[in-house]
Amino acid sequence: MSLRRFLILFREFPIDETSVRAGENAHEVIVACRSINVGLFVSGDLRRDVEVSIAHGEKENLRVMTFPGQKLKRVSPDERSISFFLLKANKELLNLHLGEARRMDNGIELRRTGLVELLSLWSDSGIFLAQADAAAEQMPVQAPPGLYIYEVDKAGMLEKLPKHPITILRKPPSPERFILDINLSSDS
Repeated sequence: MSLRRFLILFREFPIDETSVRAGENAHEVIVACRSINVGLFVSGDLRRDVEVSIAHGEKENLRVMTFPGQKLKRVSPDERSISFFLLKANKELLNLHLGEARRMDNGIELRRTGLVELLSLWSDSGIFLAQADAAAEQMPVQAPPGLYIYEVDKAGMLEKLPKHPITILRKPPSPERFILDINLSSDS
């Protein structure tokens, strides 16, 4: 199956049990929840051909939480539910060493890796990068399978990327909008 993978990069990801329980999540957590919701959920079902990954940390040591539409279980589209899954996944990531990966019982995939290694692993269908650049292409009319990357803050993680062919796309104001535009383009 050809996949659309969305990789949302954060420098910081401040999540803690007190905030999640109180429903007072940090902006980064809210953006991550909305990105997962928009990316995966459609009319009471999941997009089976989409994965949404939330990554944070340093370029050489990213903590990656992947929500694969094809394997995901027991996750509902509400922000509160998704934030609890992000909290649990983030806690489990603390037990992984660099280079390790595992799958949680609900299908969420966890990985500690460098950005270069991650791009090599996921770049087989092409890389599409959201960039605030006047020369950037508009969104594709029909979004092909591939890795779609959106860097939330100007963390500089995407400078000096390895030699992969990269298509630069227009960067909307939020990753949720980026994901929505790509999914709508793919649906047409």
